[in-house]
Amino acid sequence: MVFVGSNPTTANITQEVQMRELESKIQRRCQEVFKRDKYFVMKTHGDIYSRAGIPDLIACVPVKIEVIRKMLEDGWFKDNKIGIFIGLEVKTPETIGIFDDTREAQEIVGKEIKNSGGLWFVVDDDVTVEALLKVTKGEL
Repeated sequence: MVFVGSNPTTANITQEVQMRELESKIQRRCQEVFKRDKYFVMKTHGDIYSRAGIPDLIACVPVKIEVIRKMLEDGWFKDNKIGIFIGLEVKTPETIGIFDDTREAQEIVGKEIKNSGGLWFVVDDDVTVEALLKVTKGEL
């Protein structure tokens, strides 16, 4: 490690900032790979309110059934299961019908998720989510 200045703590912080800048550049290039094919990708921003361990980038990539079968055969997925990307925009019963600029942006992102093979819904209760999960479990 190279110390910048006379204070090792400052040097550590400087090195940490340089590492973050490098990581952010890598993240931007990774995002561009997804965006090049118009796949949904988002950068997460960890803070004290976020769950620890959430990946830096979350993406939804359309994959044909034949490719998924091959990936299953090749052992890509644990316990022979795959996940489905589900995006939920949660509203109150009073705000579910309001279409403002924020809602328009949410609808655009929802379309991107759907175009990438994911599921996206606007919900105003947990009953809808329960029904959705029952469908994914084959119970409905």
